[in-house]
Amino acid sequence: MELILLEEVRDHLPIGFDPYQIYSIVVSCQEVGRLILREGNDTQRYYDGHIGYTIDEQFRGHSYAYQACLLLKDMIEQDHLLITCDPHNIASLRTIEKLGCYFLETVTIPTKHKKLFAKDEKVKNIYLWKLQEEEK
Repeated sequence: MELILLEEVRDHLPIGFDPYQIYSIVVSCQEVGRLILREGNDTQRYYDGHIGYTIDEQFRGHSYAYQACLLLKDMIEQDHLLITCDPHNIASLRTIEKLGCYFLETVTIPTKHKKLFAKDEKVKNIYLWKLQEEEK
C-alpha cells in the first residue's frame, strides 16, 4: 500500500477553510480510496478532524483506512491529530479503535460549522490520536 499525494490545496480557499492535502490510497496499483489531511490546530479541526478518509465500496473490509492512517503517521511530525466520525459509522469507529485513539466526547455540530458537513450530520464523536510514543 502507498499514499500518493494528488493535490495540495492552499490557494483560493473559502473563508474559514484551512489548507489540506488529498492522498490517493493505492493497493497493488489500484486506487481503493482517498485520505485528506487538514491543516490547523485542535480548535480549528475539532469538529471535522485533521484526517478524513473514504474507501470505495468494493474495497471495504480490508482495513485499508487503518493502514493508510499508519502510513500517514510516518509522514508527519505532529504529536497528535484529531479524528472525528459519525457515531453510527461502524467502519470508521473500528478504524479509530484499531489506531488506539482516545475518545474525548460526542458533540452536536455548532451551526457556524454546518457548512463543513452533510445536511443530515448533526453530531460527531471526537477522538485524539497520539502519534508520538511517550517517554517513560
